[in-house]
Amino acid sequence: MLKKQMTAAYQYSYVRLVLNYYTLFEIIGEKPVIPERIFSCCQRLNGLLKEHFSGKNAEEELLKLRKDITHEVEVLTSYTDCFQIYEYVLNRMERTFRVLPETGLDDESFAKRLVDFITDTKETAVMNGRIRQIIGQLPVRLTKQKFYSLVMEGLSVYIGSPRENLQDMMDTLRTESMAKLPMGMEEGHKDLFELLEQFRHADYKTMTGEGYEEAAAKLSLACEGLMDESGLYLMLQDIINDFCVLIFARQEAVIDVKEEELYSSLTGEILEKFSKEDFTPVNEDFFDRLTQLEGRQEACYERYLRAELPEESNQWNQDPDYIKAVNVDRLLSGSSFVALKKTGEKVETAIVDRSFLEERAGEYFEELEKVLTGASRPVARAIMAKVLSDLPVYFNSIDEIKAYIEGSFQSCLDEAEKETCKELLEELMDDENNLV
Repeated sequence: MLKKQMTAAYQYSYVRLVLNYYTLFEIIGEKPVIPERIFSCCQRLNGLLKEHFSGKNAEEELLKLRKDITHEVEVLTSYTDCFQIYEYVLNRMERTFRVLPETGLDDESFAKRLVDFITDTKETAVMNGRIRQIIGQLPVRLTKQKFYSLVMEGLSVYIGSPRENLQDMMDTLRTESMAKLPMGMEEGHKDLFELLEQFRHADYKTMTGEGYEEAAAKLSLACEGLMDESGLYLMLQDIINDFCVLIFARQEAVIDVKEEELYSSLTGEILEKFSKEDFTPVNEDFFDRLTQLEGRQEACYERYLRAELPEESNQWNQDPDYIKAVNVDRLLSGSSFVALKKTGEKVETAIVDRSFLEERAGEYFEELEKVLTGASRPVARAIMAKVLSDLPVYFNSIDEIKAYIEGSFQSCLDEAEKETCKELLEELMDDENNLV
């Protein structure tokens, strides 16, 4: 069973690696400017592929590269999370400086529209997703006490769940509320760091129209750059993950010699041009062989899914072959930055109880209190909105949701901010409806 599973994984990842590696090669060749750190990662990947094809063991250095890219993406994600906070603030200032059309609906009618939108689906997951999106855009006028109470309600969902699940949520809340940011955010990202400092120290209360336009333009440009850079790192990581699968599965995989030669020759030709920084178009013969890969990915993945691994246990975790198979499964899970397992790791069996939850939440609230105390009122509200939208849905009925929405609108006396919130919620509903 293991041989069949590892063979399918090996074939699937090899095909995917060839296709993604060629796409990366094309993108790097087409872009006028590539960030130095990303190009350095490409060079490291090329070097490791050379080592692999020459028969050397590249596993240790490959895992180091994977770790470095994971850290880089954590930093970029943290910048994105921070800038989203300030985007929330600037969005709600827009009508102070620009004349924009109004939605034309009173608070009660608009709240009804939102509730109808939430309930216009029978799928609970979709409904919960809509609730969280709406909460993230509603005006926030909460006392800290009420805010912390709502957070506790949301986190209470984790009582009875594995502690790991709660920890993942706490990590998300810490980064997205700026309570804990990764080390080395300034390193290699001086412009982003300086811009973030400008937003941190800006006086939003006295900001002029000119100041607003400048801040909005800078923010838009930074977010665009972050998206491009993150996309390249994601592509690199997916190639590295498939490369890891090749190394982990190779020993057990049984593959036809001609099939392996097809994959290795295609990869080798891309590698040769990439290493020489020769981004001229590849020859016709290359494309003819590349088209032979069509449909293979899907077929290999279907075969891989037919086999299932034994359930994790402390005994199984002592077996290096089992750990390799688990890591292959994680690498093919679709989560590009998933943590890999080590031999001998203990299975986490402890669950969350009320005492454990209150302890962990209390630690987070202390950290968050420092952030909220040092932030201006608009920024503090933006952080609260972000945190509340990250939590599992804590409403027990549609009536509770309706009351929360109406209360948010009624408590906001800033008509310009309220209209902006309605406009953003209109866009959210329109976007969803266009997808249906």
